[in-house]
Amino acid sequence: MKNPKLTTICLLAAFLTWFLPAIVFAQVFSDVPPISKFFIPAEYLKGQNLIEGYSDGTFQPDNSVNRAEALAMIFKATGRSVAPENESAENITQENPIQISFPKSTSFTIQNLKTGEKTEFSKIKHLQIGVESGNAKLKILKPSDVKIFDDVSEKDWFYGVAKEAKHLGIVKGYNNGKYFKPGAEINLAEALRMLFQSAEINTIAETSPVPPNIPASAWFSRDIAYAVNHYMLLQQQNGEVVPPDKKLNRGEMATILYRFLQNKANAQFGYASWYADGLAKTKLTVGLEYKEKNLTAAHRDFPFGTILKVTNMNNGKQIEVVVNDRGPFVPGRIIDLSKSAFSALESTSAGVISVRVEQFKAEK
Repeated sequence: MKNPKLTTICLLAAFLTWFLPAIVFAQVFSDVPPISKFFIPAEYLKGQNLIEGYSDGTFQPDNSVNRAEALAMIFKATGRSVAPENESAENITQENPIQISFPKSTSFTIQNLKTGEKTEFSKIKHLQIGVESGNAKLKILKPSDVKIFDDVSEKDWFYGVAKEAKHLGIVKGYNNGKYFKPGAEINLAEALRMLFQSAEINTIAETSPVPPNIPASAWFSRDIAYAVNHYMLLQQQNGEVVPPDKKLNRGEMATILYRFLQNKANAQFGYASWYADGLAKTKLTVGLEYKEKNLTAAHRDFPFGTILKVTNMNNGKQIEVVVNDRGPFVPGRIIDLSKSAFSALESTSAGVISVRVEQFKAEK
């Protein structure tokens, strides 16, 4: 005869096993689950208001990203603002109301920029604007006399970023600057060049080696070298990176921007492998409690005794480890974890996993 209490406990355990991950990992986009390699980048960028999804709550990470979309994302990530050139403003106060006069039988539309609500008016002669308290500002935008690209109109949602990008030399256009090709899919090399120029990073000064599958004389070779050296592109074991002409999807574009921003906060990205517990026995003066639990790691740069927080980029799991050895010395691999530490992030049968590594800072 079955034990009712045991049955209830088993059902409760099964429920918690299914339900608790949903509590820990709240999805920001319905089509980017916590097990997606794009989950952490999308969650971070959304939280920083640097990316938006679609009206149905999706991000559609596998969809291609075009040049206009990529440029807009890059401008947000690098803090670029867009200021209309032909703009003037009038300050409005209680003592300084204004009146706008129109030609006979003018029609126009007033839109609430917060709610998006539009109201149409016709046969208007004058418009008076005043405030009962405080002050307001009336911005007057005039059409530009200069066409920035033959395939870009002032009505396009990306007009402001395209105009600013051309003005700053971030994009030069095709056919001697005539076309922007906003709808064309962007490739890796183009995205990196736009990003580095928008962030005012001079990659020509980068001295790190170029990956073996990248021609050293290519216009993008220094960009690729910089991206690898700053953990934005991950190398395979043979040292190669994804081809520079690879067309990016929305998830990949978000990942590049995420790594760019996180690297500015000294986070590293790459692959982690594992070694048997107890192989690294370097004496430590700090972090002994980690060593006693076999939560150790080998890193090429961090001093012995440094506590690192390692995150599995495929599932969000984290572990803290203490550095007590040097390595790994394989391209693309940035840390070797003890078997115990690796097992806390992923099954050891995986062999190698994609991780983020950062120095652990205890909460005060």
